[in-house]
Amino acid sequence: MTMDSVAGILIVLSLTAFAIPMAAGQENVSDPGSGVQNLYLFMDWKDLVDLYTRGDASDERLDGYVRLSPDGEDIEQEGVRFRGTSSRELPKKSFNIRFNESQEFLFGSTDMNLKATYTDPTMMRERLSMDLFHDLGQPAPRTRYFDLYINDIYEGLYVHVERVDADLLASNGLNPAGTLVADDFRGHYYLVPEVNRLSVFGYPIDEQDDPEAFLAETMDSRGEPDWGALHDLVAWVYRTPAGPEFEEGFIERFDEENFIDWLAIHYLIGDVDSFGDDYWLYLDTDDPDAGWMVIPWDKDLTFGSHTRRDATVNDYFGYESAIASGWDNDLVTKFLDTPALRERLNTRMTFLMNEVFTEDYYAGQLVLHTETIGDRLDITPGEEVFALHPQNHHGDLGYLAYHTETMLDFVRLRYQFIERAISSGSGEPYTASVEIPAEPEESAVYFTDPGGWVIATFEISEVTEPGTITVAVNETAENPGIDRRWEFDAGDADVSGELTLYYRNDVESCCFPVENWFISDAAVRDDEYSQWDLEMVLEDGVGNRTTLDTYVNPYSNKVSADVSLRGTTWFEVVLPDQEEPERNFTWG
Repeated sequence: MTMDSVAGILIVLSLTAFAIPMAAGQENVSDPGSGVQNLYLFMDWKDLVDLYTRGDASDERLDGYVRLSPDGEDIEQEGVRFRGTSSRELPKKSFNIRFNESQEFLFGSTDMNLKATYTDPTMMRERLSMDLFHDLGQPAPRTRYFDLYINDIYEGLYVHVERVDADLLASNGLNPAGTLVADDFRGHYYLVPEVNRLSVFGYPIDEQDDPEAFLAETMDSRGEPDWGALHDLVAWVYRTPAGPEFEEGFIERFDEENFIDWLAIHYLIGDVDSFGDDYWLYLDTDDPDAGWMVIPWDKDLTFGSHTRRDATVNDYFGYESAIASGWDNDLVTKFLDTPALRERLNTRMTFLMNEVFTEDYYAGQLVLHTETIGDRLDITPGEEVFALHPQNHHGDLGYLAYHTETMLDFVRLRYQFIERAISSGSGEPYTASVEIPAEPEESAVYFTDPGGWVIATFEISEVTEPGTITVAVNETAENPGIDRRWEFDAGDADVSGELTLYYRNDVESCCFPVENWFISDAAVRDDEYSQWDLEMVLEDGVGNRTTLDTYVNPYSNKVSADVSLRGTTWFEVVLPDQEEPERNFTWG
């Protein structure tokens, strides 16, 4: 949509402002009992045209007022602007609204951060991620869903993420007057272009004539930080090598439990975008015994969602992001390179995966979020809906069950990857062996290769004969859909259940292995090929081939079918010429 077309739409809207009722068919879109709050933003049409047609980077606030219901009381605001960095370029805009007085619906804050979460087809990643920190008693922003109406037109579901400031500190039992700073080094690269760093941690701060003034210029902050304390921390990270000396200094300077939980959660949810400017550092400078704490921020790129081909708007799937630092952050790098600290992190991640943030935990959370916002995610554009924005998210409408299943698949597969990273295995890539006992303790069996990639899963329904099953994935001479062939050698074993095969489908990426087995490099479908059409074909030891009744979730790169594994069996995933099948969803 061009600036001229946006301006034209806004001019039309100005002629009908305050006269358009709630969108037809959406009378219950903001049911007070649903956990979603109405928010009505009213702006003069000229200001609205200015907001949507000026440069996205402008932070000038424009006038307006807010109501919590169509006929509710006017709430005066200091002004509204777009928010975010790269997200400002997306067609559904995120907003920052600053009010003249603190608001109860914002947890007592004056600032509202309405995140569009356009890149997330579930619109759950931000809330679910922040809740993990809260569940561990760690400080993190609170979140709330809002339905946003602009001049009475429904413009989408949003997530308000609490501003990291003195109010957040106080609500977490921390000193609101403490030091609160964020690493914004990459935003000030022009000050030291020859260094070319994305984080202040690793920069030789003592080479500056006035280190504290330099930090004040290159860091975001709230209140009146103790720049001397931050200078000491940055200098210590730079001069201290990984190892016992770093461990000793880390324990002296940090709240160890907080820092390890912060790292652990980031690795569990695969947030590789978090070690640059997506966190805040806090220190209670009134308490000489206090240690630095870390407060998370910006959790939309989690659970496999991240950049492909320089864009975050995509349906590609990946869970193999490394347990590493990134963003040139030497604080995290040296922590991971210090064996004793890395061991404590590994122990904590193992505990959280097995005892706290289990598959059942995530499944329950996804059900609750679906009950709260699920109907909203299928709202289609119309005359009285989405005049300014295309829709709530970038994905295909009507596929929420598949998208939430993909989040659960991410957890299952990510945990396998982390366990293999903690306890490395040996062997060839794309090979795995699993022993099936007569009475398995768990019904789900994972065939995970030495690098942590899950070749297949098997949901056991019956064990006729126990034994060891080995699987190997090999290239095929032709590409019938997926150019691989899975060979299962069950030996003396005889088991039945649901077999799920995983395939690779990835392109240029910041964080995941770039490998594609699908006949096209499309994330789900293109004009010629659709992964929805994939079918699993079984070939037995005498060459008989059977096309199986196949369940497909291309968002997870998987196909499933009921099989029996005995002797040697081969499987291919083919793309026959057929119409797109009906999508009768069942949890896979």
